[in-house]
Amino acid sequence: MILRKPYAFFIKYFRLINLIMAVLMTILMYRTFVIGHFLDKYISDYAAASNGFDLGKYINFSHFLLCVLIIILTVTVTSVMFVKNKPKKLYVFNLLVYFLLIILYAVDSSTLNIIYKQTIDIRISKALRDVNYIMLVVQTLSFIVTIVRATGFDIKQFDFAKDLQELEIDVKDNEEFEVAVEVDKNKLKRMARYNVRNFKYFYVEHKFIINIILGVIVVLGVSSTIYFKTLYSSFYKENYTFTASSLQFNVKNSYLTKTDQLGKVISSDNVLVIVKFDVRKLSESVKAYLNTGLITLDIDGTSYTQTSNYNSSLEDIGTAYVDQELDYEFTSYFLTFAIPNEKMEKEMTLKINDNVSVVKGEVGAKNIYVKLNPIDLTDKITGDEVKIGSTLSFSGSLLGDSTFLINKYEISNKFKSEYQFCYKKDKCFASSEYITPSATGSYFKTLLKIDGNLSLDENANLSSITDMYSFLNNFATIYYVEEDGLLEKHKISSQVIKPRYKKSDNNVYIEVDKKVEKASQIYFVFNVRN
Repeated sequence: MILRKPYAFFIKYFRLINLIMAVLMTILMYRTFVIGHFLDKYISDYAAASNGFDLGKYINFSHFLLCVLIIILTVTVTSVMFVKNKPKKLYVFNLLVYFLLIILYAVDSSTLNIIYKQTIDIRISKALRDVNYIMLVVQTLSFIVTIVRATGFDIKQFDFAKDLQELEIDVKDNEEFEVAVEVDKNKLKRMARYNVRNFKYFYVEHKFIINIILGVIVVLGVSSTIYFKTLYSSFYKENYTFTASSLQFNVKNSYLTKTDQLGKVISSDNVLVIVKFDVRKLSESVKAYLNTGLITLDIDGTSYTQTSNYNSSLEDIGTAYVDQELDYEFTSYFLTFAIPNEKMEKEMTLKINDNVSVVKGEVGAKNIYVKLNPIDLTDKITGDEVKIGSTLSFSGSLLGDSTFLINKYEISNKFKSEYQFCYKKDKCFASSEYITPSATGSYFKTLLKIDGNLSLDENANLSSITDMYSFLNNFATIYYVEEDGLLEKHKISSQVIKPRYKKSDNNVYIEVDKKVEKASQIYFVFNVRN
């Protein structure tokens, strides 16, 4: 086989090769800065830095590929220096720099991967940040030398302009030489069979000891993996009670929606993930608040922080947590996360940073992960139509197995409510009050009196629904058919009137348009999510 020496080609494109290296070095310098800058932000505010964290954004395979390309080009240029007996220390320096950079990127990748899963010691992040910035300075020195070589800029210390002139292409740099490539395939096969045979003999002779060693290695590997995984992280499912940061949690439910309780779209670009949870403080005498910055939603390698922009549109789901002081008894709240539409079908995990944990006998930080199984509230279920005296079931909806029953109703301008007035203990007499519609408003009013029963599903965890008044206010709308056959809509909203004195009255009084008195049909329509 006849080959041609490549030195003439390398000398001809000597400056171009250095210029390509300089461009690649510039890219890697920027990427090293990005990693150091992220670690700097993480040290200042790890919760903010972790928001929307994407490992591939900071380090990926291209970092290592560019380092390898620079090393290959450096070796190419160094070969010319050897052949022409020119100074080669600077290129050896470059080789050392980018071999070390590969090692640093490997450490960066491992550390950033840990950051996604859990909080790391502040000392580790500070040390790694400093090493990245030091390496950035070293990369800059390497870049300066390379760009000088690429441009042929005459620096007396290096006198490279003169060196380049002396790198004249010689006849020997382009001469042909003969290379004999002979491979004895049979010899290689015999050697392979020989090694395999010897290995089998060795294994059979020491089978017991080898199996014990392999077993110990596997057991140690699996146990150490489980140990470190559980040491710094805990994993739970919904409806499991756990402790984090001196608080007790129980993630009850999670939901997906794009609309408010009336079905109006509140976010077209995002899907809202609502996480309902019970929380309480562990010490009755100490004030406690929930640090929502320690809670993120992890989906497909990306972290999302909670948002309060949609709280007013989600009041039917429960009470949003907005810096309320926590009680010693469990209280139900929800947090909302806005995620892109395409992430809707991905696996979701609620991540809580427990920054007051005992790790290896010391107070440290660990992460708690709760796997979510969100209920899709965008799927609509049409319920049954029932008449007076029949029970309406909300099974399958946000209200769970809650039921509502209207026994009878009346329409009048005023209702008399009788009660016992007590001016002293055991000193009471019969009294009454008249319930009438308010004088304000832009239409003539009358009262609709409802005698009914409400049964709320305890597992539905509806802390904002405490009685029939709040139930109707949140979910009910009145529709009635006028004499001319037109269907009118009347939102109950705040039109529910409560008796002033008889607090235990099971009846509900609702202000309605006076036209309802002559309506041929009256409907209560309940609009519940899904």
